[in-house]
Amino acid sequence: MANNCKVKVQVEIEECADTATDGPRKASVGVFEWVVSAEQAHSIDECEQIVLQTNYDALRDAFAHHLSAVSQQHALEVAGSLEECEVKPYRVDGEVGRITFESYWVEQMEEDTARSPFPALHAKEWYRTTGFKEVAMVYGTTEESYRKATDLINRVRHQEGATPSRTLRENTEYEGQQIMVHMEQQATIILQEHGFTPDGAPTEVATDHTQQALVTLPSEQVERAVRACAPEPEWVAEMQSNPVSYEDPAHSANISLDDVCVKRQKATRKESEASTQERKRVYNTIAHIAHAGKSYIINGQGVANVLRLVLAFLLNNQLLTYNLLFFVDGQRTLYTTILGAFAWLTSFQIILDWYHLVKRCKEQLSLALKGRVIRNNLLEELLPCLWNGCVDRAIALLQSVDPTKIKDRGALEKLIEYLERNRPYIPCYSVRKCLGLRNSSNRGEKANDLVVSDRQKHNGMSWSKAGSVALAAVTALVRNQEYKQWFRTGILAFSFSPSG
Repeated sequence: MANNCKVKVQVEIEECADTATDGPRKASVGVFEWVVSAEQAHSIDECEQIVLQTNYDALRDAFAHHLSAVSQQHALEVAGSLEECEVKPYRVDGEVGRITFESYWVEQMEEDTARSPFPALHAKEWYRTTGFKEVAMVYGTTEESYRKATDLINRVRHQEGATPSRTLRENTEYEGQQIMVHMEQQATIILQEHGFTPDGAPTEVATDHTQQALVTLPSEQVERAVRACAPEPEWVAEMQSNPVSYEDPAHSANISLDDVCVKRQKATRKESEASTQERKRVYNTIAHIAHAGKSYIINGQGVANVLRLVLAFLLNNQLLTYNLLFFVDGQRTLYTTILGAFAWLTSFQIILDWYHLVKRCKEQLSLALKGRVIRNNLLEELLPCLWNGCVDRAIALLQSVDPTKIKDRGALEKLIEYLERNRPYIPCYSVRKCLGLRNSSNRGEKANDLVVSDRQKHNGMSWSKAGSVALAAVTALVRNQEYKQWFRTGILAFSFSPSG
């Protein structure tokens, strides 16, 4: 049998210029040695782990030594001596692992002289490198629970227990809060630069946008599509009178809005409350903006706040010269807020998502009619009316239902009221499909899944209001492919990614 083997790594780094020789100098940082038994020496797996552990220990030691040397050199350049310097531990959480090194702080001799070459930290704060943020947040917390993400990060860095899961959660929430603050500030600047108030109301300077007309498809093209889609010739007139215009997709930007809720954490929770009180919710509003094959996701709390950010994004990307199509699920407060926020703009319209219209009809008719067979038979007649944008025909059909088949007249009346209220937003879906236009808000719902639901709605999870929105902000940052610039500069481009 072979004797014990040794794995030895000697690390050298090239330090700052020597003040005496005015040239670079090399110094041995450390020698890392692991003894491998004869049995381990024949195990590929064992040797791999030992080599990796040795490598990471060496890298961390070299990294710490280098940063301490940089701090020392800065102190010598500023103060000329290390005697008057205050030595403090400086903590870094990096992709290579957690390290602590000696940092030399000098008295500030001039206004433009930094006390240290590194950013100032609070008492127990760790400096998080961009590499750490990418690994921890892009590939970690936006995909897995904080505990699983922490276990993976520490395992990959071969530094067990280095970064606690609670610390990673606090770091992620802080990052998300900073993103939201930056977006709010950026939106205010953009709005004011384009002649809007900070709340998003246009001033006299912004009159060019208020007079923008809706660009539609040629009437001849629409007329051919209507006649091709009409189930019967007598339907044509009502289909032609549908109030929703047929926008030119080449001159349009599509915006899907949707709310998503998750369980809200309680600061304190008594056992008696767990079964007797309904748990409250945390709501995120997600906006998905699509134009020319590219998309961008904006999240926030409250429809009005998110619409303000949407307006700033549209201005920043010169999209107010295009048609604006808002796709919604029929929630009354949603389109009421949209109308209030964009009442000054003529080149926009709201479209009720077909899936949610069908869902609402099924739900209300289940409540209103006696049995599934009666409901399904009526749906077979009702849905073609709505698919072809004939709301009057649909309402007349509901009003003519045999009273002996109705179990709840109130539910039937609610459906009729729903159709009347949404009449301006119910298009001729069949013609839109024939013309290659959108009928669905599913992109917004998919954005909800990607940004909130997939991460925050599993295994009985509950969230604080700040924690839910902050994590969604980090996830949106990743989905928009803006994380590299944000982690390095703290600035968002607030525009479509070049790669789509």
